[in-house]
Amino acid sequence: MGISLELIDEMRKRTNCSYQEAKELLEKHNGDLIEAIVEFEKKQGGNSKSKKNGDASGFGRKVKQLIEKGFVTRFKIEKDQNTILNIPVNVLLLVVLVTMPFFWLYVILFVVLYFMGYKIRIRKEAGEEVDINELVDDFGSKVRTAADKMKEKPASDVQATANKDANKDNEKKDDVNEIIVE
Repeated sequence: MGISLELIDEMRKRTNCSYQEAKELLEKHNGDLIEAIVEFEKKQGGNSKSKKNGDASGFGRKVKQLIEKGFVTRFKIEKDQNTILNIPVNVLLLVVLVTMPFFWLYVILFVVLYFMGYKIRIRKEAGEEVDINELVDDFGSKVRTAADKMKEKPASDVQATANKDANKDNEKKDDVNEIIVE
């Protein structure tokens, strides 16, 4: 039996399936559109929203998972093994969003807590921790290294070449990596 293009288009419009899938399902059900749609929905787990309507159930499911993950993931501030603050990330985000005009105060508070020795962490749902202090320390050391490299501009290429040769000689003599800046 030949399946008309109009019937295939109607199937695609209602289920958002491919041409091939629509044709196969309609041929299997001898052109019965309703039976083809029912089988398509069974294959999809009853979840066959059109893209025109926005896949609300897929989007809703992702939002729900994100919210659940936000409640399991915790924001912690600790000092000397004592927990000062332990709240879900969702609550933290809500507080920051509600008090957005005072965002600069949070930045100042973060810097003060960091320099006072408080540990600021984000504990993920699997128990893995993201130590904010380590991230800041790593970033600071990279900035210092880059700044030091910029300061070490040799006076001329001859001096740079001489320093490289001296470093190679020092490495050969004592197996020590040494950089001499004069």
